[in-house]
Amino acid sequence: MAEVAALFKQFLYRDLAFILGGFIVLWSLAYALRGRIGFPPIDWQNLPLASTVLIAAAAYVIGYAVQDVGGIVGLTSTTVRFQPGRRRQWLYERFSGVQWQAINYVAANEREFKFEIQLERLDIPERVIQALERIRSLKVISMCVGGCLALSALIFAVELVLNHSSVVDRVIFIVSFLLAGCLICLGWIKGMQEMQFYQSIHDEGFPRRCIRRSVDDRFS
Repeated sequence: MAEVAALFKQFLYRDLAFILGGFIVLWSLAYALRGRIGFPPIDWQNLPLASTVLIAAAAYVIGYAVQDVGGIVGLTSTTVRFQPGRRRQWLYERFSGVQWQAINYVAANEREFKFEIQLERLDIPERVIQALERIRSLKVISMCVGGCLALSALIFAVELVLNHSSVVDRVIFIVSFLLAGCLICLGWIKGMQEMQFYQSIHDEGFPRRCIRRSVDDRFS
């Protein structure tokens, strides 16, 4: 039961990140298109439950799509294996205070899924798994919200170019752009921390559960 609760909590954090990121994009579009479409303004205080659920579902899909499409172009990737350049290594070293170490926990001809399956069979302490899941969740949150803020900044940039909007619009654009950059950089750092975590697990050589169980059965 505890494992189910932990799994639910883990995915709840990520799902809320998708909803938050998608809502940022939806709000940016609604703000930029205010007065230009034939729909009346939304009364957020008296919004029907069905409309709230629909907006949340749409926000989830948009947040998920923005993160994964951003991953395809290399901006918000959540892969567990990549080769960071000098700038990302510099960010990692400034953030963590330790030097970046090359990774080799997955061979060049192996698949990431194979490594994840192997990881599940290792007898890793619970506190280590919790620390790893926290890093993974923060990576997804940073990449998703950061990517959505980047799209929001792009929407406001188009609004500024086409309509010469107000000072408020300029402030929103600048804040969205800066926050997007910060969150995406943090997402890169968390991804690099995750890889260093995997490398440490690999170097420690945790015993496999199946091996331990066979030994326990032999001497029981």
